Amino acid sequence: MSLPVTARRSRGGPPWPSTAQHRDGPVVVRRLGFSGFAAAALTALALVGLSGCSSAVNLHDLPPDIAAAKPDITAEQADFVLDANRQGASITAASLDDDLESGTTTCWALKNGGIQLRQLAVDDQNRLLGNSGDALRTKALMAAGIRAFCPDYTDQIAQLKLP
Repeated sequence: MSLPVTARRSRGGPPWPSTAQHRDGPVVVRRLGFSGFAAAALTALALVGLSGCSSAVNLHDLPPDIAAAKPDITAEQADFVLDANRQGASITAASLDDDLESGTTTCWALKNGGIQLRQLAVDDQNRLLGNSGDALRTKALMAAGIRAFCPDYTDQIAQLKLP
């Protein structure tokens, strides 16, 4: 089932309707102009749709700014956000993209770099990151990334020596 997308034209935008190619032929696309209420309703609808993707995600706990900033958040990404927040690494809409990159890069390095987590979580002097401030936040993001994106490596989380 597909739903039509309609709304008013924004200033300086292309003439409406415009067409886009779809596997079934051209599709008419129009920009959506949302009121705050409509945006909140669509965010809630997206979250309800996501709730069917994974029973592990408790979407009621997802911070509202994250849901609004990324209404297409995946179940894995939502798990990552919730886990990082539980560990004290508060993720906001402003930090979300960088934080997701930290989590996924950690997994990429473990899968493709032939290294251990203890080799990644080091400071400039090649010592294990500490348990305060940005160092602790980085370790929490790494742990949450592993649990969400590459759970085959969860046995390495102990190498972080989290408090």
